[in-house]
Amino acid sequence: MENCCSNVNEIKTESDGICSLCENKGKKVQLITLKSLLKPSALESLDAKENHYFCSTKDCNVVYFASNNKNYIISDIKVPVHQKDDSIITPVCYCFNWTKEKIKVFVVNGLTPTPVDHIRKNIKENRCGCEVNNPQGSCCLGNITTYIKKLT
Repeated sequence: MENCCSNVNEIKTESDGICSLCENKGKKVQLITLKSLLKPSALESLDAKENHYFCSTKDCNVVYFASNNKNYIISDIKVPVHQKDDSIITPVCYCFNWTKEKIKVFVVNGLTPTPVDHIRKNIKENRCGCEVNNPQGSCCLGNITTYIKKLT
């Protein structure tokens, strides 16, 4: 039986991955990321045949954009986006709820396990689901280490 949710052979590839609003290069994301994180009203307009990209530019309202220039903005996403939201309760790690506030408490007070150690242990145990939990559609460890460097 054919998978009704997969049209992999029909995906287009002509985009250069440049956000039409901020003109910065985006990171290609899997369709499963958008299906997981778009609100139902935005999901209804998703064209699964297009390539989609994540825009990490802080001051840009676009979170995802497609190769056909369709944009999905912050209000279209179910969760706050770490790269675009300064709130201390915004997750940096979406799988294990390492918020900016929680990371700061652990780092400043030298608590263990460290956020990085905790996440690595869970990655090793194959427990993370970054492609469906993290708006960037990939592992958060780079974001975690960058955020920790800003704190120290």
